[in-house]
Amino acid sequence: MGDPRDIVSTRVVPFTREQVFAAIADGKRCERWWGPAGFTNDFQVHEFREGGAWRHVMTGPDGKTYRNQSRFLEIVKPSRVVVEVNAPHFVLTMDLAEEGAGTRITWQQRFENAQVRDQFAPVCVPANEQNFDRLEAELRYHA
Repeated sequence: MGDPRDIVSTRVVPFTREQVFAAIADGKRCERWWGPAGFTNDFQVHEFREGGAWRHVMTGPDGKTYRNQSRFLEIVKPSRVVVEVNAPHFVLTMDLAEEGAGTRITWQQRFENAQVRDQFAPVCVPANEQNFDRLEAELRYHA
């Protein structure tokens, strides 16, 4: 059984780890696919390096804006990206593993405790699936 603080989402996509990693590393590409369906992004900073800042504003389909101030904690090309995210605070670990002819993407969101995780799970679980859909569309577009 996993850690009760975690939300884990996974998907296998028919692209290489290098292709998936590139879509995360490139701020312009990431800006197009990051977030749930219907959201848009305005990236002010995407310093893709360990310790680098990642600041952006997400705008929902209802026009509500969400300011994000995150930091890249770990980058291991082409297999892992770890980001400290604010509001709500959690650490997102994105692991990329070769599987068959594609890549298994595993996102682990670790919250401060199980209660916070339980509060955000109803939003995060479906939003992660939508995020994977958008990432796949970006990868197909650039394949």
